[in-house]
Amino acid sequence: MTDPEAVRDFLKGFLPKSVSERIDYESIKVIDTEKINRKYKKFYLDLSVECQLSGSESEIYIVFEHKSYPDKLTLIQVLNYCSVVWETCIRNKEPLKPIIPVVFYHGRRRFDLPTSFSAYFDVDEAIRDYLVDFSIVLFDTSQHSDEEIFRASGSLYLAASILAMKHIFEDFKSLKPIFRHIMRLDRDRFLMVLEYVIMVKDIKEEELEEIVKEAGGDTMPSLAQRWLEQGRQQGMQQGMLQEAREMVLDALEAKFGETSAYFKPQVAKITDRNKLKEILKIILKVQDIKELESSHIWN
Repeated sequence: MTDPEAVRDFLKGFLPKSVSERIDYESIKVIDTEKINRKYKKFYLDLSVECQLSGSESEIYIVFEHKSYPDKLTLIQVLNYCSVVWETCIRNKEPLKPIIPVVFYHGRRRFDLPTSFSAYFDVDEAIRDYLVDFSIVLFDTSQHSDEEIFRASGSLYLAASILAMKHIFEDFKSLKPIFRHIMRLDRDRFLMVLEYVIMVKDIKEEELEEIVKEAGGDTMPSLAQRWLEQGRQQGMQQGMLQEAREMVLDALEAKFGETSAYFKPQVAKITDRNKLKEILKIILKVQDIKELESSHIWN
């Protein structure tokens, strides 16, 4: 989604029509959120897009947050990022930019969280009118059929990417039909989608070779074979590392609730799977969050 062409195709195909038909697609710029992340390390969004409205000089931001599991803090993360963007506008003496948040979800569990911020609060309706509120555009891959995704994507690359993400947690055999589309991509894009699949799934080379043949290829491209030999181990390690991170985050939330959000950026930085396992053991042993915060494990 860092490819402006893919972003345009996604916005055209999957935003609510009332929004998508107002965007000037020639004005789209993908913003480097890493610059903001370096300064505000606890605020993180996966992608931010700047564009104009058709027939107007008005600019809007569209921010994307990617989730593979229902995260109760999603809307708080979005709100934090919005405040950072608006602080930047104020410092630069610019008008505040309207921001439309999009959550891209492809998890195994149903996304059963509120899509409006005020719905998080259990208050009387008379009070609700005065709460801070905003809504997200939720793109949940499970709510779109494969045919609908392919029809609305606008490009083979975007369709193959979304379908790979939609089915990535299912049995590997479910990816076979998708490989018929992946095999039609150019070499670079084929390898990008293949890399994602390899990183998440533990795939044997002979299984991949079989699927490629069933998808219409005589043999797996030699470049892909070389990449697979060099990268499979790294991909498996990355997949296991991410799984370990999610286990730690789930344990934190289960034991300490929303206050555990403080540790999320620290967990995201850890690249040692053994350290994550040690943190998980400590979480189970400590009595309160202050004891966990003072633990040597974060040093």
